[in-house]
Amino acid sequence: MGPENSNQINVSVKKNPNFYVFLAKKYFETHETIELHALGNAVSTSVIASENLVRNNYATFGEIRTKTITVQSTQGNNRGDSKKAKLFITLNRSKDFFDVMKKFNEIREENERLNAKETEEKKASTEEQQ
Repeated sequence: MGPENSNQINVSVKKNPNFYVFLAKKYFETHETIELHALGNAVSTSVIASENLVRNNYATFGEIRTKTITVQSTQGNNRGDSKKAKLFITLNRSKDFFDVMKKFNEIREENERLNAKETEEKKASTEEQQ
């Protein structure tokens, strides 16, 4: 299985949990199970994203496991290797995933229509005042 078919998401501290919620929902469109892998400080990001997915009924928890891994120092001062915690969260697509996604998209589209209408009203009001 090539990387394009992978169900693994490597979580980084460079992106916020909402990005991983979005990404996981995309993965769930083609995968029944996904794995979030997080190292060190990214652990909390992966936990928050997973909790949001489960709380909003996109997923259910399958398995949560940890492993201590040795990371080679990337500093030039050769401080040696360090140990870091790696978290693996397996999520299963909920049985209601596609219904929940449909409802989410309907609400998003309605919000976009309301925002567009509000923007038009503000624009018209500004033009009247000039």
